[in-house]
Amino acid sequence: MRIITSENVGAFVKDGVLHVDDGWTLAPSALEYLRRNRVRFEGEESRAAAAAAAENLVVITVQGIDKPGIIATVAGEVASQHGNVTDLSQTILAGVFVMVLVVDLTGTDGYDSLVAGLERVGEELGMEISVRLYSVYEAMHRI
Repeated sequence: MRIITSENVGAFVKDGVLHVDDGWTLAPSALEYLRRNRVRFEGEESRAAAAAAAENLVVITVQGIDKPGIIATVAGEVASQHGNVTDLSQTILAGVFVMVLVVDLTGTDGYDSLVAGLERVGEELGMEISVRLYSVYEAMHRI
């Protein structure tokens, strides 16, 4: 299997369209790059490569009253499970902390293990933490 990474993805994009031959797959970081840059996925091979990359991604949301150490604690749990944060956004509105992370699960023990660890972290911090498959968001976007 040949992998398109965020470093070489530009070689597969022409005129805003991803061109992938059979046998190639996208790394989750390449998928994130393509999404951010609004590259279209045309053809069966491109769609299949994008779907395979999305299978290893989750979206984590964290919300609650702001306090020191939230980002470090959540990111520390992801790192301890060998996950990779591919995107992160956070803000504080009227004292309420809100963070969204996109995490690549490729090196982890899987979704259930990450959820269990983050549930523990959420209880420790007094924060609401949810974990959803990236593919769920893609499906909602298609509807």
